[in-house]
Amino acid sequence: MSLADLQLLIKTGSVPSPRSSSILAFLDLSHAALGTETFHDPSVLESEQTFLVAFPFAPEEALATAFGDPAIYGRCRNSIRRHARLAGAWPDDPYPLLNQLSRDRKLPKINRTLLQKVLPGVALRDLTREMALVADRDLRGTKRNTFRTSLATMDKLRDDPRIVSAAFLSQEKIGPMPAYRDGDKLRVELPACFAEVLGRLPVGHARHARRAFELAVDFGLFSQEGPCPGWSVTIMDATQYQLTAGEHVSASTAVLYLRSLLSLLRHADPAFVPNDVTVDRIRRPKRYETPPAPKTRKTDKQPDPLPDQLENEVLTYATERFKDRKHTQNVRRVLRLLIKGGIALDNRILLEDAMSIVRKECPHILDSTLGNYRSVLRCFLRHTERLPPWDMLLSRAKDMGVRGEDMENLSCLAKLAERAEPIIQPEDVDVKAARRLILQARQNGTVAKTIAGLRLLDGLRDTIPGLLPDAVSDIVRTEVELPDCIVSNLTAHAKATGYSAHGVRTRIVAVRALYRLAPDKSLFTGDIESIRWQELIESTLVVHPKEMAVYRPELLRLADQIGKPWPLGWKTLQSKIVQAGIPRADNPVDVLMEVAMTHDLQPWQLDREWAWVHERSLRPDLRRKWTRAVANFDALRALPDIEEAGLLPALPLGPMPRVGTRLKNAHFPLPPSFESALEGENKQILEAAHFLWRCLRAFGDYARGDDPLIAMLVAEETLERTMQQQTFVLAQSAQIHVARIRDWRESRPVII
Repeated sequence: MSLADLQLLIKTGSVPSPRSSSILAFLDLSHAALGTETFHDPSVLESEQTFLVAFPFAPEEALATAFGDPAIYGRCRNSIRRHARLAGAWPDDPYPLLNQLSRDRKLPKINRTLLQKVLPGVALRDLTREMALVADRDLRGTKRNTFRTSLATMDKLRDDPRIVSAAFLSQEKIGPMPAYRDGDKLRVELPACFAEVLGRLPVGHARHARRAFELAVDFGLFSQEGPCPGWSVTIMDATQYQLTAGEHVSASTAVLYLRSLLSLLRHADPAFVPNDVTVDRIRRPKRYETPPAPKTRKTDKQPDPLPDQLENEVLTYATERFKDRKHTQNVRRVLRLLIKGGIALDNRILLEDAMSIVRKECPHILDSTLGNYRSVLRCFLRHTERLPPWDMLLSRAKDMGVRGEDMENLSCLAKLAERAEPIIQPEDVDVKAARRLILQARQNGTVAKTIAGLRLLDGLRDTIPGLLPDAVSDIVRTEVELPDCIVSNLTAHAKATGYSAHGVRTRIVAVRALYRLAPDKSLFTGDIESIRWQELIESTLVVHPKEMAVYRPELLRLADQIGKPWPLGWKTLQSKIVQAGIPRADNPVDVLMEVAMTHDLQPWQLDREWAWVHERSLRPDLRRKWTRAVANFDALRALPDIEEAGLLPALPLGPMPRVGTRLKNAHFPLPPSFESALEGENKQILEAAHFLWRCLRAFGDYARGDDPLIAMLVAEETLERTMQQQTFVLAQSAQIHVARIRDWRESRPVII
């Protein structure tokens, strides 16, 4: 076959080609590039080796040029090679034509890789059904499906004329493959005698009878023809069948197969299944075992009785409190455990000690049961007055309706009294004992709860016998409260500083907490200016760091404000601001005075350069705070009382540069006239102007507050001198700055 013959086959449709126009164009190009002689030479397509000689993979420059370029040559070569295979020019490779025809008929693809792997050295024309069966039996999963699909496609293409003419396949079809189970086992069908009885089986048994019979054959119970005459299944056989089936399927499915098998065998021949072989007997063998003899009780021992006096108390308690039998039994049970644990029931009993003994005697007791025993024992001890004094007081208070926060405060007082050394009993609480409790409460920050507990105890003195008649809460409360003179002085000072009503309350609460927690209250003497606040705060923080944490910032602010000396000018300005009703958040005095005092400056002595230079030394977050304070300071000019008092400088301090827009050379603010002339200019011009002003200030030509003429600043002599004498930047950068000033000067002749 020559290239000309291939062209003729494609034109007549003998060779399947989805895009015949492309291959015909490539053949025409090959005709022109190779010449007529080569185009009609049958040796070119005689074999794949001769084709590679005529169309090498890497063509020489002359051959590639004849086709136009290497890319076109490569596409032409691949297309001719593929169509030569489709035409059957090389019978050793039938796969291209087979897969092209399968695509045309929309059939599955023939997997060359799999066929060559499972059938090595076997040509497709020599493949027989016996070979296919042997190869198919060893395959599993998707490989078996792919192999069978390829064989089915080959069977459908055997009658195609192009396949017949190329002799790629034999005329004998492979046919369908057998259905396997469990890998490579053939399906076992029911013998005729068993298939006849399927209609008499229950529907569920009939559906699974064949599979159950098949598993019985696999497990060796009988052969594929069925059981032999005289055979019968035993309990052991049925049990082994269920266990072995359970290894392949779930337990419930194994039981279903056993039911189906026994039903099938029983309907085929009742002798196959004895009456004692049932599914229930296989599943539950213990149910059919002989039951053991009933167990006799080991002992009839009764629990130890309580002492007579204690038993009478239990009976009296149950009668007077209307307790049921179960509750009374729990009381006796707990009392036996306490007696066994060695606790004396004649004295008062601590519940915690009693419960620890119960836990020790019954180590596996549940927490819920232990809580129930605690409640039962507490009720009994309360009735027999064996509870400790404070527990008795709490119980009586609860009986009188004390609940919630009041009970919590009274419990706090009881805990402090029990921890005291010596212990303070309820009947011993007088003024002296109350002061001891308050002093102890200061150690853990529970003074407020303790005073509330004492107040509640005073209310119970008339109703609970044994308590002292004199009240103590009012006396103790006045001793731990902040003196009224200090409260009034702090209020006046906070209002004079500009605090709102809420701020005043916050400060008073913080100082009251300091007074309550302070170990030495003698320091709170005299007026607030003479109190050593810093020493008080530090000493109290050492003793009560946790309680003081929330009040510490406000107290440190108070100490700083009182300890700070106020010059007359700033003090007068502060009073004017407070009188004007300006909120503390908008009051700039604290921020500006802190910086101004380092230079002994009064408010009217401030200027813009002072504010500008200080702003440049701050980090970004503090710059925002400073800028806001300067803006608030300039806003005071709108108030007539402050403006007429002469407390403000002649010119505003602002505006400060916006954060993020600060120029590198803006060490000083520009003179007012120069700054107004540069309004609206870009960043480069402003940077150049600040560079020029910085250099002139360094040369000593001008000082703070000067406002020279613009013409003098941008004169040519000044610019030349700046370039020659400056030491702040490189010479190239200085030239750029000066050039920008020159350009600006030439563009603003009217302003200059």
